[in-house]
Amino acid sequence: LLREALRVLRAAYDLSGDIQKATFWYRNDPLPAFDYKTAERLVSEGRTDDVLRYIASLGAGAAG
Repeated sequence: LLREALRVLRAAYDLSGDIQKATFWYRNDPLPAFDYKTAERLVSEGRTDDVLRYIASLGAGAAG
């Protein structure tokens, strides 16, 4: 689970450029696209790849 969390945190950091923002987002921001679950919750449910695709879509300019 730690490896999966680090993958998501790295992707969020790459997008934001700020590890504190990335960590806060990972733990606290409810994601409307996922029934308002946090990225942390989704990773714990085994949905790391879904979160990574979501981050990639944000990086490509999709509204989140």
